[in-house]
Amino acid sequence: MISGYINASVRAAAIDGGIEPMEADEQALADFLDSLDELIIVEGINDEKALLRHGVDPDLIVVLNKGQTLEQTVEAISVVDRAIILTDMDRAGKELRHKLIRLFGLYGIREHKKPRELFARLHLSHVEGL
Repeated sequence: MISGYINASVRAAAIDGGIEPMEADEQALADFLDSLDELIIVEGINDEKALLRHGVDPDLIVVLNKGQTLEQTVEAISVVDRAIILTDMDRAGKELRHKLIRLFGLYGIREHKKPRELFARLHLSHVEGL
């Protein structure tokens, strides 16, 4: 499933620990998805569909590019004090994340970084690829 995205060191550690590579991949993905317990901002509908396929609560997913500006979207979620930004790891996704972080600051929202850090560690470059 995501075996093409897991780096060699994670694979080697899993084998050393007595876990087969595919099992490690599946466990890492399951742990990642279990960590999603706050509002999750994604770039588009395909990202939303991928999260929904893996059982993420639809009430937690905020999809950008649905007719609202970034400012309007962040203002709409300003009732929370922390949210997860799961934009893609490409240049456009990173730029979008930085814009969101700046807007978060205006509304007192903090980014919950742990899920994104795990996403990066697993070398998952696009949410829709889950």
